[in-house]
Amino acid sequence: MLCYTYSEDDFVQDIASWDDHVGEEQLSKFDVKLRYGWDQAMANGAFRYQLDNLPTKILDGPLNFVAQLNIKRIVERRKPQNITSVSQAFNSEQFNFTKIKKQEILFSLKNKKMGKDQNNEQETDQNLLIINVSPLIYGNVLLVPGINKCQPQILTEESITVALECVLLSTHRGFRLGFNSLCGFASVNHLHFHAFYLDQPLNIETTVVKKVCDDCYELAEYPTRGLAFQLEGLNVSHLAKVLHIITNYFVENEIAHNLFVTRGTPFDCDNERTILRAFLWPRQSEYGVKNESFRPFSTALCELAGHIPMYDREVFETATEEGVSEALRKASLSEDEFQKVKDDIIPLLARNHANGCEKIFNSVAS
Repeated sequence: MLCYTYSEDDFVQDIASWDDHVGEEQLSKFDVKLRYGWDQAMANGAFRYQLDNLPTKILDGPLNFVAQLNIKRIVERRKPQNITSVSQAFNSEQFNFTKIKKQEILFSLKNKKMGKDQNNEQETDQNLLIINVSPLIYGNVLLVPGINKCQPQILTEESITVALECVLLSTHRGFRLGFNSLCGFASVNHLHFHAFYLDQPLNIETTVVKKVCDDCYELAEYPTRGLAFQLEGLNVSHLAKVLHIITNYFVENEIAHNLFVTRGTPFDCDNERTILRAFLWPRQSEYGVKNESFRPFSTALCELAGHIPMYDREVFETATEEGVSEALRKASLSEDEFQKVKDDIIPLLARNHANGCEKIFNSVAS
């Protein structure tokens, strides 16, 4: 199996703006390897359908929602699983990513600092990048951390770390990554992230936020109530810990959620550079077998971030920003529910911040 090894030296902190077109010569080694493997898999018939050029339009309005028509996905995708709880256990009898075909695997991801034999296919901590056989969009892959651990669709600190590192390996302005929790539109109960290339900017990359507490902000001018975070320098482990503290709270309290990671501007609005922005949406739960044919579009990680895949031509042609915003608002927690979330996570993050400061002080003192 092919293995992509990397170190912190390969992380790209600041990349080209949307005004500076990213040509093939500007793609990172990671991008080149992913896109070549994806193209080869498409040419070899590894997907459930050929992905044509998707009709795409920007909905009128200040939010610049990106609507795309992908009829084949709703018809030819794998049947989603029955989801009854945010903390539902892994079931080896159901479909999981240890059962995929070999041709669906692109390569494994290995941080050099992790050690161990990178070519051992039986490693339980192996992080695989595989194609999504029912792709949403070009380059749609699944990152499956520790595939042989057979973990349920519940975020761990280690998996968040790998996901953030994955985004840092790309120099493409439109490379995005996200996670749907159980009851938050996940269709397979095996730990995985979606990643893909979207060639249009999203409002979420520059949208205004306001501070909740140290390390945590909230969306201020957006249809949904959500939490916002930014990567300070290359301190991936700190951001991963913060995100895990909150998502762990969500799981313990049966709160469905979605995560989205993208390049964007710093929260101080310095538009001359880019950073990693991360967003967490605690949301209303969706139970049972996901059936997208009975709704105009889903309200999962893509849609909450402003990328709206649609599966019906009439819906696509008549879509409006207000209509999409209303659907997203319905998926959001109420104001009181969201306030309780903030009240609960503030002391959790304060404790983490204090522990971090204490460790720094002790290391300096020693």
